[in-house]
Amino acid sequence: MPNQSPERRYVIDAASRILDVWELFASDHEVIGLADVVTRAGLVKSTAFRFLRTLENKGYIERVPDSHGYRKRRRRRIGLLSLTAKLPFVAEVENGIVAEAAKLGIHLTIRHGEFDRARTLSGVDELLGSGVELLLVYNSDEHLSHVIADRCGQLRVPIVAVTFPVPGASLFGVNNYRAGLIGGEGLGREIQHRWRGLLDLVIVLDIPGSSPSQQARITGMREGLHAQTGFEGRVLHLHIDRRQRTAEALMADLLKGEKATKIAVLCYNDATAMGADDAVMAAKRRRQVMILSQGGAEPVRRRIDRKDSAISVAVAHFPERFGSRLVPAVQSILNGHSVASPIYIEPALLTASNCHLYQRLMTAV
Repeated sequence: MPNQSPERRYVIDAASRILDVWELFASDHEVIGLADVVTRAGLVKSTAFRFLRTLENKGYIERVPDSHGYRKRRRRRIGLLSLTAKLPFVAEVENGIVAEAAKLGIHLTIRHGEFDRARTLSGVDELLGSGVELLLVYNSDEHLSHVIADRCGQLRVPIVAVTFPVPGASLFGVNNYRAGLIGGEGLGREIQHRWRGLLDLVIVLDIPGSSPSQQARITGMREGLHAQTGFEGRVLHLHIDRRQRTAEALMADLLKGEKATKIAVLCYNDATAMGADDAVMAAKRRRQVMILSQGGAEPVRRRIDRKDSAISVAVAHFPERFGSRLVPAVQSILNGHSVASPIYIEPALLTASNCHLYQRLMTAV
C-alpha cells in the first residue's frame, strides 16, 4: 500500500494477530475460552477458533480437562530413577525417554541407583524433593520397589514401572515369560540345526534377586528350549553379583574343568551374555557353546554375526522404542487419563540371518 510506513511494510498480519492471541495467555494459570479471544483480540469467531487450534497444535497452549477453555501449556516435571547408564540396553532405553520428553516439552530429571539400595533410595528422595509430578522407576530390586511405592504414595506421586513391577504402578516393558519362551525356542532350533538337537549341559546365568520377573523369563527360556530339544539332562544355575562373581569369571572357572562339548547357555540379559561370551572366546570353545541373550542391544547384535562369538540368538526387546511408547502414556496420566497396564513391546528373535534387518523389525512389531 502506498501510504504504508517502512516499519509496517514487512509485517505479516496473520502472524501478528496470532501473536496477539498468544499474548492473552500471560498468566500460567488463567483459563481463556473462545468467547474471550473474540472479545479481547477483536477477531471473528472462526478466525479465533483457528488461531487457538494452531497454538494448541504447536504446543503453546493446552485444553483444560472437562472444559472448553485453554491455558498456557505447563512444562510437566517427571523423574526417572534408572539402574545405570553403563549398560548398553539401559542407556538405549534412557536415550529414547530423553528424546521423547524433549519432543513433548516435558522436564525430565534422571538419577541412577547403580544397583545400590542406599543410593537408589537417595535418588528417590531427591527426585520427590524436587517436585516431580510422576516417577518412572527402572529398578530390578523388586523388594526395594515396595519401599519406593510407599514413599511415592505418601506424596501422592504416581509411578510408572519400567520392565520390573512396582506395587500399584502401571507397568511398561516386555512380557518376560514370552520373551524367554521366544528365545528358548530360537536357541533350540539353532541346536537342532547345528548339533542335531543333542545337548550335554544347560547353564542358566542369572542375576541376584530371584524376582518374579526374573523367574518368569528363565522359566520361558527353559520351556522353549525343552520344547525344541526335549533335553532332560544336566542343568547348572550360576548366579552373578556384578562385582566379583561376574558372568565372565563364573563361565571361565566352569569351562576349565567342564568336559561337555555341547553346552547351551541361557542368559537373563545382554550384559550377562557378553560376559559369558568373553569367557568362551578366551577358552577357544566357541564351537562347543551356544548362548542365548535377552535384550538385543547393539553390542550383542554385532556379536551374533561374528564367527568367533558364541552368542547364537538374542531376543530383541527394542529399547530404542521405550521412549516413544512410554512418554506419551506418562503425558496421558499427567492429564488425568487412565492408561492400559501393562503396556508391552512385542519381542522378536534375532539371529545371524536377520540382524541386519533390525530397524525393519523394530517398526514391524
